[in-house]
Amino acid sequence: MINYLLLFGSVTMTVVASTLLKIGSRTVDFDGGLLAIALGYVSTPTIIAGFASYALAAVLWVYCLSQFDLSYVTFVSSVQYVLLIIVSIFIFQEQISLMRWVGCAFIMIGVVFWLKG
Repeated sequence: MINYLLLFGSVTMTVVASTLLKIGSRTVDFDGGLLAIALGYVSTPTIIAGFASYALAAVLWVYCLSQFDLSYVTFVSSVQYVLLIIVSIFIFQEQISLMRWVGCAFIMIGVVFWLKG
């Protein structure tokens, strides 16, 4: 059971990381040169937290790869799509089109079929 929680934790940490990086990217000046952008990255706490979240997700992911089949963890990671849509709606107030919802539903149906098969 703990392995499944760690797998979900890895997926969740990836979503958290993407969210933090999106929030942090709003404060970085991308009109400057490469050095200015790099300094913006290392001086923005939410970007640093986002990278740390990705690092934790990667550690969990490697552990999960040792416990499950690669094909299994890869398909389970598709849950990220649904979680990211939820974040997009509730945190960033993005509008999600019907076609994107349908696409997401097809992905999730495919994942369920694959996991059951």
